Amino acid sequence: MNFEVLDIALRGATTGIALVLIILFSLSRVDRESQWAFFVMVISNCAGVWRAVSETAGFSDLTTLILQWIVCSAAFGVTWFTLTIFLDNKRFAWAWLLSGALISLTIVVTPTYPQIIPFLRGYAVVHFLTLIGLVAFSAQGDLQNARRRLRPVIIVLLLAQAVWQSIASTPLKPLPVSDLNVLRSGVVWALMAIVALWSLRVEHDRWPGRTVASPWNPSQNALRQEAHEALIARIEMEMTAGIWRTEGLTVAGLAQKVDAPEHQVRKAINKGLGHRNFASFINRARIKEAQARLCNPDEARTTVLEIAYDVGFGSLGPFNRAFREVTGQSPTDYRRENQLSLKAG
Repeated sequence: MNFEVLDIALRGATTGIALVLIILFSLSRVDRESQWAFFVMVISNCAGVWRAVSETAGFSDLTTLILQWIVCSAAFGVTWFTLTIFLDNKRFAWAWLLSGALISLTIVVTPTYPQIIPFLRGYAVVHFLTLIGLVAFSAQGDLQNARRRLRPVIIVLLLAQAVWQSIASTPLKPLPVSDLNVLRSGVVWALMAIVALWSLRVEHDRWPGRTVASPWNPSQNALRQEAHEALIARIEMEMTAGIWRTEGLTVAGLAQKVDAPEHQVRKAINKGLGHRNFASFINRARIKEAQARLCNPDEARTTVLEIAYDVGFGSLGPFNRAFREVTGQSPTDYRRENQLSLKAG
């Protein structure tokens, strides 16, 4: 069977869908960082579709070189896009981005230094498997239903990327080159088609990452009404009563306490109270109480560890990290600074 016509048709369809995706996401309310990350991922994969036939298609050397450089950015693009959705705490995002950029840059120089290919394979596999671990770990306490539904898809995508990076420099002997090209074109086209169909119905409530506000968005009061104001009131009442002091508190435990389905509690906290993760929601109340106690002169002899235990943390390490995430300071520095302010006043 002559696969050439089918191969070119699939590549053209992939390119067309990629353009549709770029336009759709440019016009959507998805935040700019997610848009740019998505563009890099889509364009790099689209370039890979044409780079595979650049020599047989008669492309110039310059065009082939440009396509190769764009293709190399795929590892960085996939990493960046994944982080924009699943990494709520952006403090260490730079390390992941640097790792993805290192893979992309290493791929660029492999034609000149082929001896680094084994290192590249191993490092890329470790990078993407670790990224899969990050995505899987973020499931704990996740309040966004859209993100929870998307998580298995992203894990499969990252796993495929890890496998591809590990074998990209090794020809698959059992398949002729033409068959392999059609196979790759078909897979990329299918993925693009799925994303395109899904993105046609992208709405604020369905996008798993961050979005930007628009003038015609409902107010916060309206959002709270959508998320069931009565349920939110019960949740806030339980929080005021101190349920956040319960060590190991889960969404299910809170849902049982307020007598509501777990998915409705997730939606109420996410859409009504503005938290993407249950741990951050609970920790915010715990840290607020800890701040009050650290500022209280009567608590001057109470150790930071005692306060951490009292507000519901099981050890000092998680308390310090959560406190720094909220205030930008360690508990000790926060206490010292406020004590100095009280003395100066």
